Amino acid sequence: MKTRKSITRAFCVELQQELSIVAARREYFSQEPPRARFNFLCSSEPCRAQGVKITGVRYDVKPQEHPTFVAAHFRANPNYEHHADCEWVDEAEVAEDKPGPEKTEAETALRKVKRKLDDYIDVFDPALKERTRPASSTDTSEPSPEEKPASTTPSSTTSNTKQPTETRTNNLERLVDSFRQAQATLSKEEFALLTLRIPGQGEVTLRSWFRHIKFARLEDERRVLYGGGLVERYGTGFKFKFFDRLQGKPVTLYVSPAQMQAYRSSRYISELLSHSDEVRFFTVFALGTLAASPSGKSVSVEIDDLRHLAIVLGPAKEATPNIKDDTGSQGDPVPKP
Repeated sequence: MKTRKSITRAFCVELQQELSIVAARREYFSQEPPRARFNFLCSSEPCRAQGVKITGVRYDVKPQEHPTFVAAHFRANPNYEHHADCEWVDEAEVAEDKPGPEKTEAETALRKVKRKLDDYIDVFDPALKERTRPASSTDTSEPSPEEKPASTTPSSTTSNTKQPTETRTNNLERLVDSFRQAQATLSKEEFALLTLRIPGQGEVTLRSWFRHIKFARLEDERRVLYGGGLVERYGTGFKFKFFDRLQGKPVTLYVSPAQMQAYRSSRYISELLSHSDEVRFFTVFALGTLAASPSGKSVSVEIDDLRHLAIVLGPAKEATPNIKDDTGSQGDPVPKP
């Protein structure tokens, strides 16, 4: 059977685990050059038993600002048919796009918008613990919590209709990719419909959870702060200096060499930062809070864990001579009640 839903996870043959496309990109660039592309099978066990292949698209391309945004994603391989019980085959989904007595027009509109995105995130839980990676990448391990779907309704053994699932992750970069694709491809009205559930905080609009640094405030609760800037290296560590100031004060984010050494994906971050001489700027997304320096002359972005940091390359220097922050500012300037 053919798939009808966006494929958000696939089984990586080389790593012997399920991955999101963002996790696949992180693992790919964590390899020493020359890097080898991965082979993917369908995440559903009946399909995997039949050797049904999945194609990974653009996971071997580093995230970068570009006039034409193309998201990394998985897609079905046209040479393979999926099992009838495959989680990505859902014959009922087309009918769900039509308003019914039990669904409001708003719910139907949101469902249609979500289907335009390759990997829409329903729940972001930064408190989830990341598993420790084995010393050898060929060792088998259980899928990390970020890759596991959560059913929104109890499963039934008496019905062949697949139960709806929600996509949950603790991977900030995966959420950032979804946010960037939504910004680039949806209308303002469609973008405003998107919501995100944060355990312990409830449901918020996606755009309110992301705040451009120029609109941030010291008293804000923890959220994703983002903006463009330049990087200074301190050994394996680095300091990111935002272009925008806050109340006239410079804003920075510092990551120490010790933090980098302790982070299992530090090689991926270092690979991105190695392009500092080639790009006009970086865009940093950080889940954290703002803190004034003891002197009161500067402001720092503070994060609890490097899992709460995502970096996007800016345009190449030779592309446009004028340096400015092109990262946009679609975050809400004032929190919604």
